[in-house]
Amino acid sequence: MSRLTSLWKASPRKVLVACAGLMVAAALVVGSGANFNSTSANPSNVFSAGTISHSNSKAGAAILTASNLVPGNSAVGTVDIKNTGSASGVFALSHLAPVDTPATPGLSKKLILTIMDLGDPTCVTSCPAAVQVYTGTIFAMPTTTALGSFAPSATHRYQFTMNFPDGGLNGADNAYQGASTTVEYDWSSTS
Repeated sequence: MSRLTSLWKASPRKVLVACAGLMVAAALVVGSGANFNSTSANPSNVFSAGTISHSNSKAGAAILTASNLVPGNSAVGTVDIKNTGSASGVFALSHLAPVDTPATPGLSKKLILTIMDLGDPTCVTSCPAAVQVYTGTIFAMPTTTALGSFAPSATHRYQFTMNFPDGGLNGADNAYQGASTTVEYDWSSTS
């Protein structure tokens, strides 16, 4: 304090100018805090996993059965497969090995199976054309057949047509009398 008193006595004007300068500097510091500002938030971002599931109109039952067939006969069966999940799914049809009784000559090697994707069974206008999924003997069908991607809620109707081709005259198909074959078909969907 004694320094300030001696400074005041020596040059009061210098002390006042120094104090005024300090006050102006303090005012600038306080005054420069004013600026424009803007903020925004995106709260509650939620992420959830989709589901993959499907329904089978004949789950646990045969799509097609036929008994007492003779050469030249055919039989037809249908099944509807629907994507019941919330996500698109890649669908496939697979089967277990056919069981022939008797094993030789094997009725699964004689019967011709044609599988058609008829599309959405509820479609009435501008419906896409049916698509052949497979045609050939039951025995030669690939273990797994890709069916494509189904959007959520999409339904496809599949028609299975089994034909017993006529081998000709004079008992050409006698080896198949009383024969039978059984096969399991399985549907799957993955993301």
